[in-house]
Amino acid sequence: MPPAPRCRRHPFALPGWLLAVGMAMAFGASAVRAEDAASPLAAEPAAPRVRVVDITLSGLPDEEAANARLGMTLARLSVKQRSDLSEARLQFLLRRIPGEVTKALEPFGWYSPMVDVRREPARDGVRIRVSVDPGEPVRVKTLDADITGEARDDRFVMRELPKLEPDVGERFVHLDYEASKFRVERKLADRGYFEAKRTTARVAVSRAGKTADVLLRWESGPRHAMGEARFAANQFRPGLLPPLVDWTEGEPYHRNKLDRLRARLSQLDYFALVEVVPAEDGKGEDQRVPIDITTTPAKRTAYTAALRFGSDTGVGVRGSMNRRWVNDRGHKWLSDFEWSQRRSGFTTQYRVPSLRRLPGWWGTRIEYLAEDPESALGYERLGVGAGWQGRRDPYTLSGRVVFAEERTKLLRRDRFPDARQTMLYPELSATYRRVEDPLNPDDSLQLTMTLRAGVIEAASRRERFAQMEIGAQWLHSIGDSQAVILRADAATTTYEGSLESLAFPTSLRYFAGGDRSIRGYGYREIGPRFEGEVLGGLHRIVASAEYQYFFTDEWGAAVFVDAGDVFNTRRAFDPKIGVGVGARWRSPVGLVGVDVAQGLDEAAGGGTRLHLSFGVGF
Repeated sequence: MPPAPRCRRHPFALPGWLLAVGMAMAFGASAVRAEDAASPLAAEPAAPRVRVVDITLSGLPDEEAANARLGMTLARLSVKQRSDLSEARLQFLLRRIPGEVTKALEPFGWYSPMVDVRREPARDGVRIRVSVDPGEPVRVKTLDADITGEARDDRFVMRELPKLEPDVGERFVHLDYEASKFRVERKLADRGYFEAKRTTARVAVSRAGKTADVLLRWESGPRHAMGEARFAANQFRPGLLPPLVDWTEGEPYHRNKLDRLRARLSQLDYFALVEVVPAEDGKGEDQRVPIDITTTPAKRTAYTAALRFGSDTGVGVRGSMNRRWVNDRGHKWLSDFEWSQRRSGFTTQYRVPSLRRLPGWWGTRIEYLAEDPESALGYERLGVGAGWQGRRDPYTLSGRVVFAEERTKLLRRDRFPDARQTMLYPELSATYRRVEDPLNPDDSLQLTMTLRAGVIEAASRRERFAQMEIGAQWLHSIGDSQAVILRADAATTTYEGSLESLAFPTSLRYFAGGDRSIRGYGYREIGPRFEGEVLGGLHRIVASAEYQYFFTDEWGAAVFVDAGDVFNTRRAFDPKIGVGVGARWRSPVGLVGVDVAQGLDEAAGGGTRLHLSFGVGF
């Protein structure tokens, strides 16, 4: 076989090994170029960052401005996020502001505001200024509301319709509109229309015409009736609490009846929690809704102790014990004591509930009282009493019989030998009290009347007496920052004997002066005098007017004038006047007052005095 032909080498052909080396070098060079291209040192400069140091919003009332600020995405960013924005991101957020502000203002009736957004240089960043002209608001053009069903004949429900807001011609504020719908539906529920439903709620807004047409319809369904009051198991024997229920099964349902029962149960002070609700198992026979009453017992025995100070009584301590229920019949035992520089006492009482008709208590009490022992007419009194007290808001009625012995602790016994009295008398009192919040009363009124009459025996002499006391106190708020307080009381006594003989007990005499009386005079410093000593009197007339202005929610000031006198005869009436200024603090436990008063009658003990008071006195 002939040999295979041999390839002829090209004159310019490279050896194989040299070709391989060349290719490797070329590949390495290209890899180095790619690596150089990926290196940060070769990258383009990063985009600049922008810091927003402030965002201001002008042209809107406070409530609208707050909502508009919440609606802006840029304003919702944290300080850290606003400190590191790209220029593109900032421009995007700025373009969104007009639409976001417009949407945030629609609930307030502003549908076509003009929003101007400006960017200004500031130190270390930029400042964004947003100016808003709300323009013309959308106003209600028509308001058509109606209720069908049984509630159409219920005047208490139907009279809610004219109160719907906003009314024709008013700015269409969504919050007012929703609140009005809720009030109608709450009234339907309160009066027993549990199947009521809203069938139509339509608002047609014309942005061009800046008007809104409102259409509302409700179907009330039938009115339900009061059903059985079902008391859950509690710490008392059956039959104690049901007399507090003031409805009969089958009468029309009303939420107020449930609220009154809840208040009465709470006033008993047996329970920490009281729930009075319509039964979850729904209506029963004849549309009657059973009412479930669930109670949680309070702590059975409560103890209190406190330090106290008053410009009338001085430094002292006070404590109490309240055995909320002694047995399953609901009996109570209460005791309290107080000691101060000018007044000390101890009282213990035992109460038996009387819950039929006018809820209240039968009770007996023993009390000891010592007042102002270092004065010319200090006294000690030990007494027992028995009676009844009933309450049905806003009225409280009480009656009791008192037997007491009193000893006047005279500094000058040589001039006043008759210093011990024994008394027996019945006492009746009535109070009208309208106070929503005792700690911070607002537009409150209290009227009181007390009658007592009986006999007093002193030094083998027996005399008859009778007394009548009436009082009134009215607080009227003017907005959230101002208040006017007017106070007046009058008292009179019919007595056959002489006051100067001290046969008439000091505890039944009238005095004036002090924190709750005529400021600018000392406690019990106003009254008829004998040889320079205040003996008290048979009659008293006191009146006061005070104006308060609060600079903040908690702190305020007051100016006042007090006037009055204690006297034995009509001709002896000579009003004593005190004027002054004070500071007021709405503390968590009630109003605290510090007054500087000037008594204008120096002969009657008037002068410059500091008075401290707690609460308004309702």
